[in-house]
Amino acid sequence: SQVNIMELGNFVERLQNQLVINHQKLEDIDSKRKELPSLCQEEQDNISVLCSEVQARVGTAGEALKGKTVAVYTKLDQELSSTREEVMSERLMLCMELERINELAGRGDEDKIDLDQCCERVKEILSVCQFAESSSQVTDKVTQSGATALLSYFGF
Repeated sequence: SQVNIMELGNFVERLQNQLVINHQKLEDIDSKRKELPSLCQEEQDNISVLCSEVQARVGTAGEALKGKTVAVYTKLDQELSSTREEVMSERLMLCMELERINELAGRGDEDKIDLDQCCERVKEILSVCQFAESSSQVTDKVTQSGATALLSYFGF
C-alpha cells in the first residue's frame, strides 16, 4: 500500500508539533528545576525564622516560670524562717522552765516546784508540735508549686 502523500505530510506535521510541545515542556521543567534550590533555601529560611520565634517565646516563658519559682520559694523560705523563730522561742521557754526545775531540784527544793504552773507556761508547746505540721505543709507546697506552675502555665 502506498502512503498517501497528504496523510504523510499531516503525520509529519503532527510529529513536528509534538516535538515543539515536548521541547517547550522540557524548557519549562528545566526552568522549574533551576528555581528549586532558591525556593528550598527560602523555605529553610522561613523555617529558621519560625524556629527562632518559637525559641524566643519558650525562652520568655521559661524566664517567667523561673521568676514565679523564685517568688514561691522566697515565700516558703520566709514561712520556714518564721517557723524557725517560733521553734527557737519555744526552745528558749522550755530551757528556762527546765533550768528552773533543775535549779530547785539541785538545791533540794523539789517541794517548791509548782508543776501546775510549769505546765501552764509550756502547755501550748507540749500539746501541739507546730513545726511538724508546718514542715509537712511546706513540703506539700514545694511539691505542688513546681508541678502546679508548669501545668497551669501550659493550660492543663
